[in-house]
Amino acid sequence: MPVHISPEPFTYIYFADVFGADKANRNPVVCTPFSLSAGDLEARRFDLDGQFFEITPGATGLPTMRDKDVWLYCVSWLANAMFDERHKDLSRNLRFTARDFLDFSKRGNGGAQYDGLAQALDRLAGSKITTNIPPPAEIKECGDSFNFIRYEAELDRDERIDAVNIELPERLYHFATEWTHVRAMHPDYFMLTPLHRLIYILAKIHCGVWQPWAVPLNKLHRLAGCSSPLRKFKNSVQELLKDNSIPEYRLEMDAQKMTVTFYRLPEDTSRLVPIPVNRSTCV
Repeated sequence: MPVHISPEPFTYIYFADVFGADKANRNPVVCTPFSLSAGDLEARRFDLDGQFFEITPGATGLPTMRDKDVWLYCVSWLANAMFDERHKDLSRNLRFTARDFLDFSKRGNGGAQYDGLAQALDRLAGSKITTNIPPPAEIKECGDSFNFIRYEAELDRDERIDAVNIELPERLYHFATEWTHVRAMHPDYFMLTPLHRLIYILAKIHCGVWQPWAVPLNKLHRLAGCSSPLRKFKNSVQELLKDNSIPEYRLEMDAQKMTVTFYRLPEDTSRLVPIPVNRSTCV
């Protein structure tokens, strides 16, 4: 039986660094499997030092940054359960109501939002991840190709999604229940645009508490998986500099060197839950 996701225990929002690849590799593959908009039918491949991730879209396209909210919902449930030592709530097989998910992701609860959830589930279930990076040793059975999710929807009398039974891939479940792979997220994340969400996630992965992250603009453009020209992407980053809309971070851009530097803001970071130094009881 799947574990039912209840909204009460959601103390913090988390994401799991599933695509950080091999921790033993000092220069791991970092990829962005989520598109900025729906309808992207182009496969993506990310290579580095013999390691790769390949993302193959389904018939309706790659999952989008807003579709990723389904992963965030499940990962947040699992990570909160892990830190609270609610071991009975840890499972790859989860069930949640559409209304609870829409409330979590701050989407409203109209017909368009329910339709959007149905489309997100189809894109996630239809798209496939292939990699040659070996799974963690703790995962006994894990193939090199897997879908983002598997799911079954329960419909109400109006043929609208009422609840979702979801199975997470083994890799995602493992990383969501391993405290070294989860990161607490700012509560304003769901207020961000898809591009701002993506840049925020990249900053979370790369920028240390005291160590800034300096990245060439063309590399940031590639990591973001943007299909727009670099010139247009540069304009978008410059807009970020004006309104400082990425929570937890301050951005600076060197126009001559075409480099963007991210600095973590301690006053914003203090609002997030601290990751414990030693959680030997968490499994």
